Amino acid sequence: RWISDTLDKSNQAAKTRNEGMNSPQSGSSSSGSDNPYARKEVSYVCETGDDLAVVVGGIFRRIREAREKGENHGKSVEQQMANVGDGSHTPTTMRQTNVVVIPNCEDLSSSFRVFDELVQAINQARRRARDFVTKKDDSQDSSNDWVVSINCAHLHPQYGVQTPEERLAAMKHEEEEGEVDVNLQEYKQRRDEARRSPYPSVIVEVQSTPPPDFVSRSSARPEPPSPASRPPFFAEASDGEKDPSVTSDDVKRLEALFGMSAATKSSDDMFYDALGEAFGDNQISTTTPLERAQNWVLENDPAFDVNSSTFTNSDTRHVDAAYEFVFNNFAMLRSQKDTLPKRGQKSYIVLPNFLPTSATSFDRFAGQVSNIVRSIPGLAEKVTVSTFHPEHIEKRTRSPVPIFVATWK
Repeated sequence: RWISDTLDKSNQAAKTRNEGMNSPQSGSSSSGSDNPYARKEVSYVCETGDDLAVVVGGIFRRIREAREKGENHGKSVEQQMANVGDGSHTPTTMRQTNVVVIPNCEDLSSSFRVFDELVQAINQARRRARDFVTKKDDSQDSSNDWVVSINCAHLHPQYGVQTPEERLAAMKHEEEEGEVDVNLQEYKQRRDEARRSPYPSVIVEVQSTPPPDFVSRSSARPEPPSPASRPPFFAEASDGEKDPSVTSDDVKRLEALFGMSAATKSSDDMFYDALGEAFGDNQISTTTPLERAQNWVLENDPAFDVNSSTFTNSDTRHVDAAYEFVFNNFAMLRSQKDTLPKRGQKSYIVLPNFLPTSATSFDRFAGQVSNIVRSIPGLAEKVTVSTFHPEHIEKRTRSPVPIFVATWK
């Protein structure tokens, strides 16, 4: 209701402005459609959690859903263009706004500073994620990437309210300047009042736009080669006959060679000796990444306690989903009143597909998790984070898969 009333006031102000611009004195032809608030698609959702770790996990879940919605929009538009085929379909831009209302978290409702620091930490983590070396899905085509941008803003009942220290600093600054800009002060006051909502809220806006070269790329897409233009299995001479250098005996020898069992190879078999030198002791493993991580931790982490340590795993490749999974794990452990995390207890979060080729990116991810944790009252002094990774410089922290470790204090 508050947002609806705010938009109604903006609509009325825009209508009055446009009527003035359309007057004979102005000579302008603006219309009511110029109102920027009237073109947004807004949806509302309530985050009912009362724990800050649950709220943070929920915010990242909304961000992940917004990203997936933008990516799916690009895929559906490309599918439509492929079905039409004549180039008449124009790619459209999607823009949606999702308002996440958080009414039940007392820590956020009672303090704008806590809420502001938390949202700023989340946005900083999202910005730093641009430098991560992520592993892309092999099925994705990099030439068809749509630009999916997500913005996060926040509203609060005490938005912009200054602390006594901030008011004193502002008064000293005005005294040093020697003059006060009344118009600037009024603008700041109206801006802050416009963002004072009844409950703490996070605004997640997603925009999905086609790549800059979308039209030229779609028109210049190469056609697949016809069967007639593909080279035959056997090279043919200019007179139409098969190359005499490749005989049926050669084919039979190759079939016999590849059909032999590795267990029956002799010591003078150069083919299998070369394979052994190339691959070494690498073998196909039937164990899962979680089992490999558990076995490695059991052998290499002296702080591991079989009675208190926990293991969870996720196959996500995306940063927002990884943040969501980590903070949902924190919330799950804190929600169990009978078995709260004990001092020294370790929680191992196995992420085999997340940043598997960059230990630096994985360490920075853990650093951003720690930065968000520091902005959560009651959690900052209870948990520390560390990592194990296959690409770590130190051998003692070089695990078979990426492992995020939370140690409870």
